[in-house]
Amino acid sequence: MRAHRDMTDVCSAVAGAPSSGPAPRLWTSDTGATWKGVGRLVDAHNILQTVMSQLTGGVFLTGLALALGARELLIGFLAALPLAAKLAQLYLSWRMERAGHWRQVALLSGIIGRASLIIVAVVALAPPSTFTLTLVVLALAGAALGSSAFELSFLTWMAELIPEPLRGVFWGRRGQIAGAIGTAATLLAAWLLGGASPASAAFPRSRLAVIFAVGGVAGLAGLVFLRCLPQPRRLHSRQHEIPLRETLSAPLRDRNYRQLLAFSAAWSFTSGFMAPFYLVYMLRELRLSFFVVGVLTAVTNIIMAATQVYWGRLGDHFGTKPVLRIGSYLIALFPLVWLFAAPHRIWPLVLAQVLSGLGWSALHVSLSNLTLKLSPQERRPSYLASFGAASGVAEGIAPIVGGAALALAQSAAVSSTTAYHVMMALQFMLYAAATTMPSWIGEPGGTAVGHLIRVMARYRTMDASCPVKLIFEHAYTHLARLADLVAREFPRDAEAL
Repeated sequence: MRAHRDMTDVCSAVAGAPSSGPAPRLWTSDTGATWKGVGRLVDAHNILQTVMSQLTGGVFLTGLALALGARELLIGFLAALPLAAKLAQLYLSWRMERAGHWRQVALLSGIIGRASLIIVAVVALAPPSTFTLTLVVLALAGAALGSSAFELSFLTWMAELIPEPLRGVFWGRRGQIAGAIGTAATLLAAWLLGGASPASAAFPRSRLAVIFAVGGVAGLAGLVFLRCLPQPRRLHSRQHEIPLRETLSAPLRDRNYRQLLAFSAAWSFTSGFMAPFYLVYMLRELRLSFFVVGVLTAVTNIIMAATQVYWGRLGDHFGTKPVLRIGSYLIALFPLVWLFAAPHRIWPLVLAQVLSGLGWSALHVSLSNLTLKLSPQERRPSYLASFGAASGVAEGIAPIVGGAALALAQSAAVSSTTAYHVMMALQFMLYAAATTMPSWIGEPGGTAVGHLIRVMARYRTMDASCPVKLIFEHAYTHLARLADLVAREFPRDAEAL
């Protein structure tokens, strides 16, 4: 009883007092729930979840694998685990549509997935061997399955709680504080590791184990705040039972949603093709320290945190698809900039991280909202599961293919730098092809990307007393024309060529 009272006190302290002014209404029967209170609780969880993600993934997971003797193929396999585990969402969606209980499933799966990361920390203390790597793979597989179930149930829970017209700005605001604290955690952890190479015998694996353990504990602590969130207006998706085959096939029969799945799979494969190997490239080929890699990663995280609200508002006003397209164009330039980096010339990496932060911020906010927007309310779990499975399988296969290609190139006596450059050029071509696919997706109430740019141009250049703004108006006009041409969309306000 006392523990329950303590938990209630924590929830009340984080959620704060109810606001006296008008606020957006939530889809819940809990009369004490407020928009700001839910936002604070989700913020608290997101902060700790971001710390967990930063300390147990990215450069730290790659460094752990290298310190334990893993090669490119196994690193690709480790990167594929969280994504391939999303296949489990297909079955879980059917179970959740029948049973509901999204809140309970989210909390239980969160505990399983995040406790598995602490097991990884313990295993990392053992001497490097094949057996040690096997235990790490098994523990990470458990973490991936738990994370997959948590993601599906938590998204369904939030979709039943937050009204659709407000999701863009709600999720955009959620990333700001979490991104800043996650960045600080990354820099602190990278500083603790110092400049030692993860392949050297002097590499402090014990410190890396502590970092993983802190990440797992932070993730578990974040679940405390989710327990305080109110129940949504509905606890079940439907009252009658639907066969498993019909549940799995419904999203595939939806032509518009099928186009979204195709884009998500193509984009996920392209991004995952090189995702873990950029970190290997920085650590091995460019010979950068953990701290420098952490600073470069922080640049991306800071930009993402600072721009998510802006992209979310644009998506709420103009539709999510034009924001999605802008993000895809920025990300497509990312591998090209990497081609100019060298051990004594790392300034292109800063530009690449800026493009990555802007692009992924726009793409994450818009793609998640577009997925919710196109999924029918009564079948949302199965639609979200098909989306997660399509992107997860594609992004799970991609690093394995990429790792195999790099291993094959190295066995053929091709220099590592040349092999990485060829892979970057190939990724750019795949990105360029994938940016055309959103034109096949229909969004109710959406607008063309060129229209968004033109409206923003008129807003930014309304003050005619400033000659510089008039110059920028011409730049906006040509940028909008280019967007029309690339997107093959020609809105009514397009200028005559």
